[in-house]
Amino acid sequence: MLVRTAAVVLVVCGILCAQSNQATPTPRADPVSGPQSSQWSRLSVKEKLRYDARHLFEIDNIVFAGIGAALDQERDRPGEWGQGWGPFAERYASHLGQYAIQRSIAGAVQAMNHEDPRYFRSSRKSIRGRIGDALLHTVWRHDDSGGMMPAYSEFIGDYGAAALSRSWWPDRYHTKSEILAAGSDTILIDAGINLFHEFFPDVRRRLHLGH
Repeated sequence: MLVRTAAVVLVVCGILCAQSNQATPTPRADPVSGPQSSQWSRLSVKEKLRYDARHLFEIDNIVFAGIGAALDQERDRPGEWGQGWGPFAERYASHLGQYAIQRSIAGAVQAMNHEDPRYFRSSRKSIRGRIGDALLHTVWRHDDSGGMMPAYSEFIGDYGAAALSRSWWPDRYHTKSEILAAGSDTILIDAGINLFHEFFPDVRRRLHLGH
């Protein structure tokens, strides 16, 4: 229940933060990227599949999978797997497997319903607005025309992968509540990845300038 509540709070906060900044957007001095840019172009189905294949195992996804495995190790989930480096590797492989299934499902959905798989950094200046846009982008995506649409691939991919990945977990985890919790966990992880993509370029630039 706590996981589901956190996921709902995440979505609501993202929508409220983004909408509160939409009335008075701050223009950027640098060129706008993404659908608002004259250089933006629609991806074909083949290009979407290539994009997903190219970004399937990015370092941030591998790191977040390790974080998820560490949290499962700390909570001893599932307890039947035990503790130690061997069980941690098993939990890590479980997260990577669930992620691979999630991306496979999401990529197919994006190809069929005209979702754009790319994350575009916010054009807002305020930290609050950028955080809101990053969280909102978890559940509200760009479409092939540059507009916005519900992120059907997120929900279908996350909860579908949660259901399929429970097949290698102990039987007591093969329940609707466990699948809902696992899918909601993945939504929260995806929101964290969006925040990483939003702010890490700034951190990298600052560190570079600091040298």
